[in-house]
Amino acid sequence: MSIIKLLPDNLVNQIAAGEVVERPASVVKELVENSLDAGSSVISVEVENGGTTMIRVKDNGRGMNAEDLRLSVLRHATSKISVEADLWKIATMGFRGEAMASIASVSKMTIKSRREGDIAGHEIVVEGGVVTREGECGMAVGTVIEIKELFFNTPARQKYLKKESTELGHISSVLNKVTLANPRVALKLLHNGREVFDLAASSDLISRIADVFGSATADAMIPIFYGGSDFAMDGFIGKPLLARSSSKHQYFFVNGRPIQHFLLANAIKRAFHSMLMEDKRPIFILNIKIDPALIDVNVHPRKIEIRFEDEKKMMSVIYGAVKTALEKVSLIPKAYTESQRYMSDAFPVSAPVGHGSFGGSVANFSTARASQPSMEFRVQGGLAEEKPKIRAITQILNSYIVAENEEGLVLIDQHAAHERVRYEELMDGYEAQQAPVQPLLMPLALELTQDEVGVVESEKEIFEKLGFAIEHFGGKTFSVSEVPSCLAGEDLGTVIRGVIDDILSGKGGSKFQGRVEEVLTYMSCRSAIKFGQSLQISEMDALMEQMEGLKRPFTCPHGRPTMLKLTLDELNKMFGRK
Repeated sequence: MSIIKLLPDNLVNQIAAGEVVERPASVVKELVENSLDAGSSVISVEVENGGTTMIRVKDNGRGMNAEDLRLSVLRHATSKISVEADLWKIATMGFRGEAMASIASVSKMTIKSRREGDIAGHEIVVEGGVVTREGECGMAVGTVIEIKELFFNTPARQKYLKKESTELGHISSVLNKVTLANPRVALKLLHNGREVFDLAASSDLISRIADVFGSATADAMIPIFYGGSDFAMDGFIGKPLLARSSSKHQYFFVNGRPIQHFLLANAIKRAFHSMLMEDKRPIFILNIKIDPALIDVNVHPRKIEIRFEDEKKMMSVIYGAVKTALEKVSLIPKAYTESQRYMSDAFPVSAPVGHGSFGGSVANFSTARASQPSMEFRVQGGLAEEKPKIRAITQILNSYIVAENEEGLVLIDQHAAHERVRYEELMDGYEAQQAPVQPLLMPLALELTQDEVGVVESEKEIFEKLGFAIEHFGGKTFSVSEVPSCLAGEDLGTVIRGVIDDILSGKGGSKFQGRVEEVLTYMSCRSAIKFGQSLQISEMDALMEQMEGLKRPFTCPHGRPTMLKLTLDELNKMFGRK
């Protein structure tokens, strides 16, 4: 007697449900995606007890007839693919034909649907995968799907559900993605009869960002754009001040499909380079439009991952577009900012709180590495702005510089600011491979310990490309006869020993930095103006002038802000003059 046997349909569906239906949010995702595929412009989601007892999704899409209803709850029945070739050019959200059958197998499901032109709608009721009732019903054009008692027949699955607020948070997260990917679709969420949000259709993404996260967050977003023959991309990246400790607010949409992609997210993080603290991640909302034949969406049961045909170019383009956008805007944080005005790590969908908008000028990108493919990036929003000249006024506790410009007050962290100046000076010399050097009148002798000798020998090539001339003098002594010009006036022994100490301890290192950048960061920090160092007004103004010529003057190499601004308008509000 054979030990291998065919499984019954109800068991097959429950096994499939284990892959597709993880929790109530999984059901909401599948049903709302079906609504989008049906061309809906208005979608309403109602849930009770975090979706564990009831989920109802209503739309105004194309609807189905009686035969379609019966087929919709069968495994591998779908309107979205017909032949094998269709698998390699998927243009819809759903396509596997297993979601509805899987959901029906672990719940009590009712579907009502009506097509335009039909006299009446049709209804089908399925309990645990078994059809119990069919018939006509009165309703408007569209579809209503109601799921009750999710996992009622699989108690082992049911016990793993979390508390009501947690499950509602997951549903909110799913709908966040839906509404950001489809701003022109009106979306409503009710929980236990109370409105969580009601978002009207929006004409553009930035207005939708304001709806979901608030106008302050929308105002701190930077638009990016790429238009190529192979694919197109648009969206927004958050200024460094919006960076978060998790990847929760990193949104990729490919042909409208929300996906996860670690390598693309890492490319964006690298584009921020030294503008973020090590434990922070940038936020972004990016829409990628690409020929469906150039991607594979059939690599994950829940369709949350995809494979690009030319992943390397995709990463290069995204890196370049983000880098360009960041270099074209003023990133000075406002000193007068209520932190709760910005999205938080635990942020669910919120009610509408305002709108923001950007204009539409264009700037060309021309700083891509020679090794990158030939491409053009455009940054939308009138971003190539003139920076008002900053004038120093005084120091606070010999640590912060108080300055002004035509807009208002500017506070500068003197160490962080000079650290950025030094970093770019050293990096420019290193990349040019012709670092300006200053010969020393008397060579500097460095007597080192054995582990320090090991550091100098291992990093000797980097030091030399920076402009140091270092020779082994015998034993544990090294002689320094030339240094980078920007360090000529510093206490070179202290700077070099400090850098060696930092390398040995790994202090301040970043997993996103290469070894060269790490050494440059250490050297910038060790040679920069110190916290607590008294400066003359002329020295402060000289620092301001140096900062005006920097590529990224708004953060130190560690990602901390170099300056904060307080506009005259904000000052007037604080003093009750406005």
